[in-house]
Amino acid sequence: MFFNRLVLIIYFIFSVCFSQGRVDGVAAIVGKNVILHSDVLQQAQFVAMDQQIDPSKNPYLFEKIYLSTLNNIINQYAVLDVAAKDTNIVVSNDEVDRALSQQIDDFIFKAGSEELFLEMAGMSMRQIRADYWQDIRDMMIVERFQYSKIQNVDVSRIEVLQFYNSFKDSIPSSPEKYSFSIIEIPFSASENSDTITINFLKELKGQIQSDVASFDSIAQIYSQDPGSAPTGGYLGFTPRGALVREYEEVAYSMDVGEISDPVKSEFGYHLIRLLDKQGEKISTQHILRATVFSDEDKAQIYKSVYDIYSQTAGNTSLFDSLSTVYSKKYKNSSGKYSDFPVSRIPGYIFTQLELLIFDELSQPIKVENGYLLVYFYKHQKEFVPDVDNSWDLIYKYAKQKKQNTFFSEWVNNIKTDIYINIFNN
Repeated sequence: MFFNRLVLIIYFIFSVCFSQGRVDGVAAIVGKNVILHSDVLQQAQFVAMDQQIDPSKNPYLFEKIYLSTLNNIINQYAVLDVAAKDTNIVVSNDEVDRALSQQIDDFIFKAGSEELFLEMAGMSMRQIRADYWQDIRDMMIVERFQYSKIQNVDVSRIEVLQFYNSFKDSIPSSPEKYSFSIIEIPFSASENSDTITINFLKELKGQIQSDVASFDSIAQIYSQDPGSAPTGGYLGFTPRGALVREYEEVAYSMDVGEISDPVKSEFGYHLIRLLDKQGEKISTQHILRATVFSDEDKAQIYKSVYDIYSQTAGNTSLFDSLSTVYSKKYKNSSGKYSDFPVSRIPGYIFTQLELLIFDELSQPIKVENGYLLVYFYKHQKEFVPDVDNSWDLIYKYAKQKKQNTFFSEWVNNIKTDIYINIFNN
């Protein structure tokens, strides 16, 4: 479903899925593409959530959203059917990779860290990229094709004023926004801290191998994986790529029944037992222990962050450069954010922004997984755009409306030449 499917990751992370009682099946066929009821329902639920509509309390309104969503998906596939045949529309694999990475980075920022994002998504990063790569590519093809059709559509000054007079009561206010940069450095364990965790897991492995206790009971007592610990650490059968790389590299090299030595991943250290292996699937159970950071570990990170504070206070270009470096290195909240809506800023970041004045760099701030610095650049209060204070924005809205009307008419024309079958079940 192009970009909307990727957006749904956030829907599943931050909201509860409403059930409408539909039995899954084919909603429509467009050319060679099959549209399932479940896919339409998921997108419709996201739209309802965005509009603060509860489907269980407003079933009639939700049905209208569902039908509108289905029509939009049909239009998307109709455009893709034509766009994919246009040899002038070229999207490279590198461009798709960058676009997907940008969307994932935005989601990581919303979640607070890559670890939290993956935990809430219930998918590995490799699986997310594999599942949504083609959707992003399709989205980019459609966007570029659409641009090629509407790029010469423009509006005159009279048309802008006519648009404003007709729609001024429905023009949305410009939301409150902040511009800022973040450097976040996570805690890292010293060799001594790692050794403590490794030795503890080796001791547990010894107890299991000497039949002092079973793997299941040890996992229930000591594993820090909240998802699998209650059931003895069982992960069931998982396809290759579903688990973190370090875990899989060891698990696929093991013999059935074997217990690994401690294996380090981004989540901590694992003891892995291979239960079964069937081609590209493995069945495992594990015991996870997160690394315990000592006071010395935390003090060392604080010193590193304070050194950055001392070197970059008053030097925004250096701070921004470092924030980009750390964003790529740690995949956390580090990075530069320009005109970022308040609604998308995590609470712990917004709290710091409210305490700062323009062009001020915060002192090191302790967060759950490390320390961060916030450089505050600009604040824009919410306002209602009009032709006096926001001519460029009103011009943009008027132009978009004219372009959308033009493109919608074009889509309706091409749909007559494409096989489309809508099922009313």
